[in-house]
Order: sequence, then structure tokens, then C-alpha cells
Amino acid sequence: MSKKGTSTFVLQRASAVVLIPLAVWFLISLVAHAGDSFAEMQAWLSKPTTSIPFAALVVIGAYHGRIGLEEVIVDYIHSWMKTVFLTLSWIAALGVMGLAAWSVYQLSFAG
Repeated sequence: MSKKGTSTFVLQRASAVVLIPLAVWFLISLVAHAGDSFAEMQAWLSKPTTSIPFAALVVIGAYHGRIGLEEVIVDYIHSWMKTVFLTLSWIAALGVMGLAAWSVYQLSFAG
């Protein structure tokens, strides 16, 4: 018997716990910077102390969403399309994660 269900359950709960402080930080930061211009927001987000937690929020959020979507696909799709949708969900999550990492690199370290 596989233990995949238990590990998926634990990973989803762990990612949710990590997302809580990141989401609270991000919401407080957005409220604090409400009304800032595009250039001010870009300058704020280009600091590594801001961009790295933001990238973590996006990457962990994409992973968390992929786990949830996988559960829905496994529960409700019972044909060959299950494999297609699972593959697409992985590709989408990896694309979002890669885009977040590239954006942080461009804003904070390459710019």
C-alpha cells in the first residue's frame, strides 16, 4: 500500500502553514505601500529583503495550488485525461515557479 495520500496531505498542510505568514506580510506591505507610484513599488520590490519573500510566496503558493488541483483531478477525472491534466498542472506550476524566480533575479540581482 502506498503512502502517497498521507505525504500529499502533510505537504499541503505544511505549505499552507508556511503561506500564512508570507501572505500576512504581503498584505500588510501592500497596505503600507498603497498609493505608491509604479517606480516606488518597483524600487521596493527590487530589494532582496522584499523580493525573496515575495518569490517564496509565489513559489510555495504555486506548489500548494498544484497539490490541491492534483487532488481534484485524481478524485473527479477517471479517464486517460487524468494523466494529461496532471501533467499540465505540473507544467503550469513549474512555469509560475520559474517565472517568479526569474523575476526576482531580474529585479534584485541583474538590474
